[in-house]
Amino acid sequence: MTLNWLRFIIVVAACMASIAAVTTVRAQAYPKSQIKLIIPYPPGGATDRIGRQLATGLGKRLGQIMIVENRAGATGTIGVLAAVNAPPDGYTIVLGSGGTVAIDINIEKLPYNPSRDLVAIAPVAEIPFIIVVNSAFAARNIGELIAMAKRDPEKINFASTGTGGPGHLLMEYFMALSNIKMTHVPYKGAAPAYTDVAGGQVPVAAGDIASALSLIKAGHLRALAVTSTERLPLLPNVPTVAESGLPGYQATNWFGIFAPVKVPAEVVAVLSRLVAATVQDAEFKKGMESLSAISMVMNKPDFDRFIASETTRRADLIKANNIVIDR
Repeated sequence: MTLNWLRFIIVVAACMASIAAVTTVRAQAYPKSQIKLIIPYPPGGATDRIGRQLATGLGKRLGQIMIVENRAGATGTIGVLAAVNAPPDGYTIVLGSGGTVAIDINIEKLPYNPSRDLVAIAPVAEIPFIIVVNSAFAARNIGELIAMAKRDPEKINFASTGTGGPGHLLMEYFMALSNIKMTHVPYKGAAPAYTDVAGGQVPVAAGDIASALSLIKAGHLRALAVTSTERLPLLPNVPTVAESGLPGYQATNWFGIFAPVKVPAEVVAVLSRLVAATVQDAEFKKGMESLSAISMVMNKPDFDRFIASETTRRADLIKANNIVIDR
């Protein structure tokens, strides 16, 4: 080996060591201040509860109290856009979902593109949904609801957490499979939607289980079916939609942490590791039980592939069932 080559190798090695040292220092220095988690839905619903439990667990690991900010509106779009426009320094993250990341891009023109403007950090949890009616409503099961809707097309109203959201989409899918038509009434979150159904303003609703559970137990809402493939421990007597006459029907929503796309890779790595550790913690899992939620754990490459697959699957679902959502 010549002297020049030896000098070249030494210089390259020194540069690589310097880069590695800088990266390590930057990663160790993060976070220097509080991290803000944006929840793009109102307080009280499943998304809010998942986000706040994650913030509590993640804060313990970070040794700080995280800032939680609810930015509701436009089926999650307002909150996600706030994260997209935040400085890409890792101090603003957002709780994204199947709705805000994989569905909305397929049904409307967004002010951002999730795959282009956000970086996926880590998955958090997955939850099924529930279809409920006011306790005085005539339909006592899915079969009777379908029969009523066939007798009076578009006369039955149903509430969801917002136009184009997972609850709306699952009902569009439900109507397509059962060949019925009901009229959609959008709300800004699960809590106000269920409150109006319990009060009799709207007869039917679809959304997360946690927000409906207390109203079901109090007798203000009647649960017709859950959208999972199997019955749930929290509601063992409530059948699935599939066993209620629509074989193959299944609809769930998933949640994950995202950040502005230009957040440094070493910060993404730190957050990804900490979120994964938090959702595997026994305390977090116990908190998810009340939501019938399941912790999700994937490495970043697998999570990226999962999101791409989900986006394609939702697009195919919308197209195959001729689902048209008018904003």
